[in-house]
Amino acid sequence: MVRLQHEGDELRRRLTVSAMIIASIPFLAYITFMLYILSPRLNTDIEETKDLLVPVVLYTIVIVGMAYTSYLRDRKASGFWSVFAGAVFFVLSDTILAFNRFVLPLPTPGLFVMFTYGIGQYLITIGTLQVTAKDSKAA
Repeated sequence: MVRLQHEGDELRRRLTVSAMIIASIPFLAYITFMLYILSPRLNTDIEETKDLLVPVVLYTIVIVGMAYTSYLRDRKASGFWSVFAGAVFFVLSDTILAFNRFVLPLPTPGLFVMFTYGIGQYLITIGTLQVTAKDSKAA
């Protein structure tokens, strides 16, 4: 708990509100793009998709928010790039899943989804272990 509070204090010292807003622009643009593409296909009377607009919007915000917060981490910290790249691969995995389901069926969606998902989870895990290993050596 103390470690998390310390990391939060460090983050506040490093980032100003304006820097955080500027950093959020590509992430907000991605959310906007995805919802622009997906909402016409979810906002229909088709039984299988008519109740999915709100859950898809919320899920898109959550996963892109995860990528955004991974980007806000200290770039000098061990594992920064691994965690951030993993978050991007995770978002890519869900993007492929959404496009396959709601926009255009892909020839082998499972392969692409699981490949990007697996790489994403691997990189997030490796990056987290790098931070943990560094912290345990410092203690």
